[in-house]
Formats: sequence, C-alpha cells, structure tokens
Amino acid sequence: MIKFINVCKKFKNDCIPLDNVNLHITQGQVVVICGPSGAGKSTLLRVIPQLESVDHGEIIVDGFSVTKSRTDLMAVRAEVGMVFQQFNLFPHKTAIQNIMLAPMKVRGFSRKKARENAMILLERVGLENKADNYPVQLSGGEQQRVAIARSLAMEPRIMLFDEPTSALDPELIQEVLDVMISLAKEGGMTMVCVSHEIGFAKNVADRVIFMDNGAILEDGTPSDVLLSPQHRRAKEFMSNVLHVNN
Repeated sequence: MIKFINVCKKFKNDCIPLDNVNLHITQGQVVVICGPSGAGKSTLLRVIPQLESVDHGEIIVDGFSVTKSRTDLMAVRAEVGMVFQQFNLFPHKTAIQNIMLAPMKVRGFSRKKARENAMILLERVGLENKADNYPVQLSGGEQQRVAIARSLAMEPRIMLFDEPTSALDPELIQEVLDVMISLAKEGGMTMVCVSHEIGFAKNVADRVIFMDNGAILEDGTPSDVLLSPQHRRAKEFMSNVLHVNN
C-alpha cells in the first residue's frame, strides 16, 4: 500500500528530516508515528502524496511510484486524505459546503449527491446539527472533525493524520480521538497518524514507529515500542512521554 525505498530528504539548512528511510505499510494497517520535534515525522507524511518532494529514493503508493515524473499525482492524491494540525477550512463556507466542495470538483459528484454524502459524514463525526455553521461558529474540536469529514468525503483508501489534536484545548482532544478510534475500528482503511496520544496508540494501532533525526529507530507492536523499546533514544523519549501522560 505505502512503500519507502531508501528515501532521503534534505532541507537547505542541512537539516535531514528523512535519512535513508525504508518502510512498508500494508493495506488496512493503523500506524502511529511518534518521536521528538524535528524527528521527520510530518515530513514523512507529507512526502507520501508529494506535498514535498524527496531528494533520493522511491515512494510507492497503492502501486504507483509517486516519485517518478510520469505518475499522475492528482489521481494518487484523490485516494489519500490528509488531516493537518491546523483545520484549513474555508472560512467563507459552512461546514457542509466545506465537505461538499472536493467531491463535486474532483469526483464529479452532483450537488445533491455531495450534500447527501456530506450529511452522512457529519452524522458520522457527531456534527449533523452543525451543517450550516461557519468555521468561526465552531470550536476547535468541531472544526477538526469537519476537516476529517471533508477528507473522508473523497472516499480515500489512505488517511494521513499529522498531529490532529496538537492545536486543540485539552478538553477537546478526546472528541477528535473518538472519531479516529471509530475509523480505525471499522477496519479496511489504511491510517498513518503522527501523534503523541499514547492511549490511542496502545488501544488502536497495529504498529508504532519511533523516529529521531530523520531515521526510524523502532518499528513494532504498540506494547513493544511503547513499553519495551530497545533503542536508547526511544527509551528516553517513552520514559518522558509516559511520565507526562500518567
């Protein structure tokens, strides 16, 4: 489903967010990526749909090499939903209009079909009564749930979450995690989540990956990586994170 082969990415300031990364995520897996700031986690997500290019190596998404120039990136991106730290909703459109837009523009849905699907998705994320509200009228947690519904409206095979709760007030985090947990438990959809929400990782993830300095240092089951990491840096990080969460 998603394969990284010797992938390297370097920024102009000599920072190397991806240092010879090799990774294979199979269809339907729920993978949580954790690690310190600057480890390369968000960059790893962003190069999957080629929101950022790589300097070396190959990335294969659903059978297509997105790092080759002949690949139709728009077609690949239509199968990949991404939820960012910031909600990125159009402020001049209501919740339901935000969700309807891409299916109409990209998938060619009629307005009627797009609206029907959008209402189903709003109900799925618990916001059916907020359909006609503008983003400014929604809490941060509600905006992020609309953002998730907007990504789901494209019927993606892959969902990427880049620290979707990091910009939220603490009391709003759980409502977003509940939606993600529901998606994960439904099965069938490949999910890759950058997150420090240890409870989510322990209860839902099939795999946990620990990154530091652009490299994958740990890759295994939640219990192995979170509770019994082998790499010194991972042990330090998990000790600090688990202490904060206890």
